Amino acid sequence: MNKVSGLAALLFLLLFAASCSEKEENTQNHVPVADYNINIYRGDVSTVFLFDANNVSDKEDPTDLLEVRWDFLNNGTFDTDFSTQKTITHQFSQSGLYFPLMQVRDTKGMSDSIRKMVVIVTDINNQPPDKPVYLTPPDWQTWMEPTVIFKWTCSDPENDNLTFDLWVGRSPESLAPAITGISDFEIIDQQTVYNTTVSGFALNRTFFWQVFARDVAGNYTPGYIWRFTTRPE
Repeated sequence: MNKVSGLAALLFLLLFAASCSEKEENTQNHVPVADYNINIYRGDVSTVFLFDANNVSDKEDPTDLLEVRWDFLNNGTFDTDFSTQKTITHQFSQSGLYFPLMQVRDTKGMSDSIRKMVVIVTDINNQPPDKPVYLTPPDWQTWMEPTVIFKWTCSDPENDNLTFDLWVGRSPESLAPAITGISDFEIIDQQTVYNTTVSGFALNRTFFWQVFARDVAGNYTPGYIWRFTTRPE
């Protein structure tokens, strides 16, 4: 073996070893798991919410080495820097629906995030609507057409006027508002049945849906998450 080919072989072995080391390191490190709790999920502008991310975890790093940061408005701008401090308080300045996002990062720079819902109402003494009760489509219904009629009932402890938001997604995690401010209803057997129609669902696909009820004080009550599958093409 000449000097040039020997150096080339040595370089190849060094690069191969580095590549194996990098792959081994990546396969051994796992993504951390994001999780947090809130002391309460409903309040008004005077409510101080306590956010606790001590439930974050990682297979390699102890919890005290994991760093978290918060985006309370979930608008893409984080309100805090990464820190190993896992608890923080926050007040919201306006009534509305919020999805505070927390991101956790391990010592290798891998990260995970999670969001949860917080409701800020105008009248804390006003009770939330009851949970919507779905009528159609049935849960796990198959062979649905691309146009789907959704129907449900709902009541309110103070008989407040209600509006509804329909959330749809390909998975429970991807649910997002499809139609908001729904107020259409019909009276069936002396019962108020709310409804909305959505067209354009792709064929041979499974979709998840959920109805949220909103009252005049801004209370926001989620229904259960149901699913249906459209017919084959």
